[in-house]
Parts: sequence; structure tokens; C-alpha cells
Amino acid sequence: MTVVAPPVATAIIAPVTTAPAVAATAITTPKIKNFTLCDFRAFAGPEPVTFNIDGKNLLIYGENGAGKSSVFHALDEFFSASKPTAQARKKRLAELENIFPNPGKGKVSIEVTFEGDAAPVRWDDQGHPADTKGYPAQPADARVVNGAYRKAALDYRALLDTNYRHGNGAVNLFDVFVNVLLRDYPAAHNGKQERLFDLWRRMQPLPQMNRMTDADKTNIQALAKSFNDGMAEAIEALWPKANAILKDLKWEDVELSSLEFASVRFNWDRLRKNRRYLGCEITPKLKFREKDLPTPQTFLNEARLSALALAIYFGGRQICAETLQADTPRLIILDDVLIGLDQSNRMPVLRMLDQHFADWQVVLLTHDRVWYEMARFHLADRADWGAVEMFEEKQPDGTPMPITGVVRPFVKPTSIDAIAANIATARKFHGVNEYPAAAVHARVAFELSLKKLCERKSIPVRFKADPRELNTEDLLSAIETWLNSSKGSQFKQHVEQDIKNVKQARKVVLNQFSHSTPVNLADVEVKSAIDAVEALQKAFKDHIPTKEAAVP
Repeated sequence: MTVVAPPVATAIIAPVTTAPAVAATAITTPKIKNFTLCDFRAFAGPEPVTFNIDGKNLLIYGENGAGKSSVFHALDEFFSASKPTAQARKKRLAELENIFPNPGKGKVSIEVTFEGDAAPVRWDDQGHPADTKGYPAQPADARVVNGAYRKAALDYRALLDTNYRHGNGAVNLFDVFVNVLLRDYPAAHNGKQERLFDLWRRMQPLPQMNRMTDADKTNIQALAKSFNDGMAEAIEALWPKANAILKDLKWEDVELSSLEFASVRFNWDRLRKNRRYLGCEITPKLKFREKDLPTPQTFLNEARLSALALAIYFGGRQICAETLQADTPRLIILDDVLIGLDQSNRMPVLRMLDQHFADWQVVLLTHDRVWYEMARFHLADRADWGAVEMFEEKQPDGTPMPITGVVRPFVKPTSIDAIAANIATARKFHGVNEYPAAAVHARVAFELSLKKLCERKSIPVRFKADPRELNTEDLLSAIETWLNSSKGSQFKQHVEQDIKNVKQARKVVLNQFSHSTPVNLADVEVKSAIDAVEALQKAFKDHIPTKEAAVP
């Protein structure tokens, strides 16, 4: 069903309430294997820095100043349709070059290698992979061109476009819809499909023609009609998607009741300076607990406004993805977009991505260490996620690098599974005879392993008003009580010996290095403690399933 907005009056686009939409057929899409940055923003040359993704989703923690946002901008600019010409892209790349003098100056580049490809696709001062005339031996890459239109690249400032930047008046999302949300929605024009963004871009120079014929006016009217029809159809599809995502984000008290589209029309005037398009307005109408909100940005709290923005953005990606070709990457890049949500409201975002965007490749960046560890804890058992940590490069004494020096982010690949990562770190410290550090990481792995099992099986743990006072003794006691109960007794024989082994290790190693008093322990005792923790975690994973077995 297509709703066409009238040429002058405001149209309220409502969702289809007849037959449900047919689910789209799952397709296999290109995934990024790795990407490399050189002399780009925080990544000073001449040595390039490569992020290996291997087709997985990627969780990135970066402390402030470590270059996290440079990663966001690299992928966002590489997959970009905002610059219409090769010269404009070349100028943009020069603007993104690292500002400090260094041996790599002038070698700014971004490379992306897709799975299944041996050679990377490159953007440097010789050309962009979206250019038809860039590299003499390399034509434009359709995956990059299509991925630029289809991506969802959001940072916290993008969310502000939907609320705070509209003052105290009505919110107008027209620019957001055309340039970001619905830029790739296909609209029928002259017997073929064209993107809304491309139609709008074609419309821009026409009113400023020196001499405008009747044919020119007819062309403008035809473009405007196709644009209006496509936008109205897209809005009709977007509204119910956004409300469904709002519910998934656990904000059921906020409802997008309508999207008012004023319909674009051309204001003809003999004087060229007075010509312009009118009706460039898309206004969301909201209800909060059944109460109309004329200016939601002045009433709703930041968490609800952030959730609303995410729901609208992701709803737009959903309806546009229904027309995706099989050779088009599906890429979501989120840079601290959850900063306006408290910890309890961030987990539903991960679940929403799982539910609605399982076949997309997600790059999630954050400077919040607590949230990063929570996300790792939630994703620990997922084989389709990787993790990277980024830190500002420092001198050997821990002080910042001189401002005139070549400063590069320190990039540390790690496991999405924090338990496995801490065990691996414990073994590294043990290997260089740093027993206190090895014991600390083994103890962290032990505690995380216990917490993970308690979460998976909903094991009740002794309450502490300050969760920092919850120790491994409380967790282990709760697990042993559960193993002796009717619910856990079936698993007891599989993990009992490993619990005994790790309890013995706790007496010898895991509680010994918290104080300054020297401890006389042998190499083998430290290694045995690490082995015991690793064996216990493996027993938990192998013998205690996440879900309860079905009752016959």
C-alpha cells in the first residue's frame, strides 16, 4: 500500500494494518575480513595498523584519546556517499590526515579486505573505490558504493539530530531522513528505481538555472512527485518498525503515533534568489503514556530520547534492507550511542541487534570500561564476536608521548570471552615469572566463571548492598548449594572434582598475593592454580547447558 502525500496539505502517514509483511529471504552478504589505517587521524604513519575481524562483529573499548573515534570515522568515510565527486573525496581524505609531522606524512590511506578476497580495496590520494575514474586498473567497487548507502553509522551526535538540535519548537527530521535514515530507499521514477537521496540531490541545482523552460518546470514537478511518493511509502513502512523496536528496547510507555510529511513542492518565482523547495518537513508525533507530546525533546528524559532515536534509525535500516542485493555489505557502526542510557537499558540494545540485525556486521565502540566488560560478559559464548582494546601510546615511564612525537594508538586484540582472556594473561605472566600478576588474573577468571554460571542458571546468591563486597566464597557457596538441590544435582558429578581442585588452589595461590608480605610458592603451584580455574570453566561449559533440558 502506497500513501501519496497531497501536493500542499499535510499528510499523516499511518502504518499498514492489513496483512502482515512477508519475511525477507535470508541472503549471504560480504563481510569485512580486516581493515587497515595509515596516517589517518590518530593513526600516524608510516606503519599501518590493521584490525582483523574475520567476518565477525567487533566490540572495541578505547580510553579517551586512544583513537576510538578514528576507527568510527574511517569506516564511516570509507563507506560514504556524501561526496559526489572524486575530487571532493580526495579533499576529504586530506582533511582527515594525521595533523602531526611524521615519516608517513602524505601516505594517508584506508584499506578494507572483504572475506574471500586476497587483495584489499584501497582509498588513498589516487582515488576512492566509489570513483568511476580513480585507479587505472581498478574500477569502482560496487560493494563499497552500495554499502555506503546501506550502512548504519551512528555516533552520539547523530542521535542529537533527532531531538536536542530542534530547540523548543516542533522537531523536523527531513534532513535526517533524506541524508541518513532513508537515503537508500528506492522510489519509482520514469520507469526505474532511484534512491531517495539521489532524487533529492538531482533536484537541488534545478531552481537556480538562469533560464527555466516549461520542460524544466515539468522535470522538477516529476522529480518532486517521485520523491514525495517514495518518501511517503517509506514513512508508512518505518512507523510500525520503530514502535516495535521501542518495545524491544523496553520503552513501552513511548509510542510514535504518526509521522507528518508536508510534501515537497517547488516555489516558482521570476527572481532566482527567491526560488526554493517548500514543505521540507517531517515531524514525529509522540505519545507518552497516552498523552500527546508536541515537543518531546523538552519533556522526555535522555534515556527515552536516545531509545526513540535508535528505534527510528534502526527502523529506517530495516525497511531499506528489505531491498538489499546479495552483494551489498550490511554494516552497523555504533560509537558510544548508548552513552545516554544507563547500564540496565544498554543490554536490550544488544538483544535488539541480535533479534533484528543478526545478519549484519556490527562494530560497537565505547569508552565506558564498565559497559565494555558487561557486553563481553553477555557475549562471551558467541563465536561471531571479537574484541579489541585501544590505549593511548605512552613512554616507558608511563608519561604521555611528547606532542611533537609520532603518537599512535596501542591496539590490543583480545578475546570476547573475558574468562579466557584473563586465563591467557595469567599464563603470560606466569611464563615470565610474574607470579603475583598471574595470580590476580587467575582470580579474576575464577570469579567471572562463577558469576557466569550463576547468571546462566539463575542461581540465587547471598545479597550484598554493595556488590563490590560480593566475593568468590559467596558465589562458590551458592553454586554448591544449587548443585545439592534438585535442579543442580544432575550436574554435580561432572564438576565436583574440578570444584575441589580449584578450592585447593584457592588455599595455595588465589588469595595469597593480595598483600605485601612475601609468599614462598613454587612455579608449579601457580601453574596448577591457573590449570584448575581453566578446567573448572571448561567443566561448567561442557556439562551445564545454558537452557534447561526439555521435559518429555
